[in-house]
Amino acid sequence: MRRLTADTLPSLPDAELMLRVGQGEHTAYEVLYERHAQRLGGFFLRMLAYDTAKAEDMVQELFIRVWTHRSSYHPSQPFTTWLYAMAYNLCKNDYRHQEVRQGYAAECSLREEPIATTDEALERSELRQLLRQAVQTLPEAQRDAFLLHYDEELSVPEVARIVGCPEGTVKSRLATALQTIRRQMKMCL
Repeated sequence: MRRLTADTLPSLPDAELMLRVGQGEHTAYEVLYERHAQRLGGFFLRMLAYDTAKAEDMVQELFIRVWTHRSSYHPSQPFTTWLYAMAYNLCKNDYRHQEVRQGYAAECSLREEPIATTDEALERSELRQLLRQAVQTLPEAQRDAFLLHYDEELSVPEVARIVGCPEGTVKSRLATALQTIRRQMKMCL
């Protein structure tokens, strides 16, 4: 691999950057971090019941794992699938150690939405809050599939690889999650 300048590294695809990370190249690692950290922060935020501090910690933990497990990456698999699989596993580990859902229910009653300037903005804000609450009440497997597919925009095959189940199971979980969310939203409206 030829040495590239810091200006040309950002134009490389994730897989090539990860190969460079595998060889210990810190600049390539920094480019991957800059490229993915913000979106993963949002993923962790949604997966961890909107705990901002925990989401930030998880992003840091994830990228520490990217560095320490850099030799386990194989360019035959998409980098984002490998990355989200590690992120998902971090969340599952956290679920085992803490009762996030119970804390979220109590927190929702205390959390205030920003004051909207128009009736339409207020209505959208209320709908977002209802949707967030509905998603958080889903069973873990459905919620995880829903967030990975709809919020992170990963394909059904990618979600299946990340959560370790057949594609048909992911499709079933998504369909059931959507039905449950629709039902809950109708009850609230």
